[in-house]
Amino acid sequence: MFNSKVLSLDIGSKNTKIVLGSQSKKNIIVEKAITIITPLGCYNDGNILDITKFKSEISDILQAENIKCKSIIITSKGTSVITRDIEIPVAKKEEMYAIIKFQMEKYLPIMFDDYIMQYKILQEFEDEGVKKAKVTVVVYPKTMAEGYYNLVKELKGNAVALDISSNSINKLFSEDTKVNDENYSLEDTVAVIDLGYDFINVNIIADGNVQFTRIINYGGSHIDIDIAKTLAISEEEAEQQKLEGCNLERQSLSDMQSSTINDIVKLQVRNWTEEIERMLNYYKNKEQGNKIDKIYIYGGSSNIKGIETFIGDALNLPVSKIQSLSNVNCSKINNTKLDPFKVDMELSQYLNAIGAIIRLR
Repeated sequence: MFNSKVLSLDIGSKNTKIVLGSQSKKNIIVEKAITIITPLGCYNDGNILDITKFKSEISDILQAENIKCKSIIITSKGTSVITRDIEIPVAKKEEMYAIIKFQMEKYLPIMFDDYIMQYKILQEFEDEGVKKAKVTVVVYPKTMAEGYYNLVKELKGNAVALDISSNSINKLFSEDTKVNDENYSLEDTVAVIDLGYDFINVNIIADGNVQFTRIINYGGSHIDIDIAKTLAISEEEAEQQKLEGCNLERQSLSDMQSSTINDIVKLQVRNWTEEIERMLNYYKNKEQGNKIDKIYIYGGSSNIKGIETFIGDALNLPVSKIQSLSNVNCSKINNTKLDPFKVDMELSQYLNAIGAIIRLR
């Protein structure tokens, strides 16, 4: 798996990111990064709805780009993917799964036969003489996993892994990594927030592991819809106006239309910030000593001008958009040949797909 090329797909409700790359020691070498519009009616909240149409769109791009890699990784997120942290007594490896499943069944009113469960031990400790483990558990719908597996098979590929975006981004925040040319320390607790189209994914990383992850049902699409309704334009035009005519660092803009757009965006981002603050406070109050040192943002809505300052002022925390990572090498990147899909290789848009390439030994 190491040094061999893989194709990583980050499937989203608006766009699908395709990254061709390989893992070399602690670094990811990115050779191609392509964004395509997720075909209408093919995908919803983590589920593939039309495999044939989706496969056709992806195949056309791969053929046009002369990408013949058959090893495929898919990373995704969805509201039906459940992530929880629990504490259990330490047991033999073959007994841990049964113990964790028993504990999870007490918390979640779901039919476990319809789900895949995986877990990761975050730490082991002693509590009143009993050896315990803090475990993060992911419960993933089988139908969703089968949809991705079938898509890979339709692409005549080999399924290497199915990842979730919180785990993908976690793997990029490793020891000795520099984020935006600044040292990242495992001693820091950072909130890494994906500002997506339909959802916002809040991930809190401490001691090198995701300790908390939640999805907020807000995203860039909500802003686009509000602008489109107010200005009587299409959502595509609204998105363009949002990125060109908005600046959250400025109180008012001279152009009336830009000022209206600014007000709409501020209202929505204020809603986002209130939800994010609620989650950060929940994490801090969950256990003594929990803290947040810094926030990193990425994803499509991180391109809104001034959003770092706006969120930072509201939460009284330093906020930075992820512009570079020392463990991601994009020097081999080739622009795509197709004009409609030309890549402005902005790292922030491809982080989930890039992180999914990392396979831990």
